[in-house]
Amino acid sequence: MDPNEEKLLKDLRHHSNDHSPTLVPHPWFKEKFQPTFFYLDGHADLLLTVRALIYLSMRAINPELGSDDVMERNEEEFIHQAMTITNRLMPVGEEALMDHLNLFFREEKKARDK
Repeated sequence: MDPNEEKLLKDLRHHSNDHSPTLVPHPWFKEKFQPTFFYLDGHADLLLTVRALIYLSMRAINPELGSDDVMERNEEEFIHQAMTITNRLMPVGEEALMDHLNLFFREEKKARDK
């Protein structure tokens, strides 16, 4: 094993517990993944979340969109729901793992180009 591979394996072993996997293999669909930390309180939460995303998307496309008072009153809650979803779907700690893999492949490319 070349020194670059040994260094990669050492770094991966060292950092193997630094992250919580954001994506895990889907139990039914082969070669598909599902997010680990994406969860809802129930159907009502799902509907409110979808409504929030639709509303915010419509407002982003057309800020002058005429909407009712209920929607405008809930705009802050809609933004909060969208930010919560975003936070749950962001990888936690996987960046370090990817940094080590990228370094490995850069070093391998340098060694091949010599």
